[in-house]
Amino acid sequence: MKNKKSNEHQVIKVLKDYNAGKSGLELYEKYGVYGTNIFELRQKYKDLGMDILVELVNLNEENGKLKTMYTDLYVQYRKLKDLLKEDF
Repeated sequence: MKNKKSNEHQVIKVLKDYNAGKSGLELYEKYGVYGTNIFELRQKYKDLGMDILVELVNLNEENGKLKTMYTDLYVQYRKLKDLLKEDF
């Protein structure tokens, strides 16, 4: 990918285009992926079907949202705890 850390959405797009029969040059122009990187992606995700890979992406997104929600709640908890400490 153009950036060093590729996310799952980009991997899905690249693999779908590759499976659709696009050439390496087209994928390089569109995503900045070399042929060896496509091969590595295929090897890494070969056991996963596209439906499972999409589900993995969705779970990772939901996990990120839950982590954010947890940190927000923890900040509120700490503020309330500090506030109650001051009153007593």
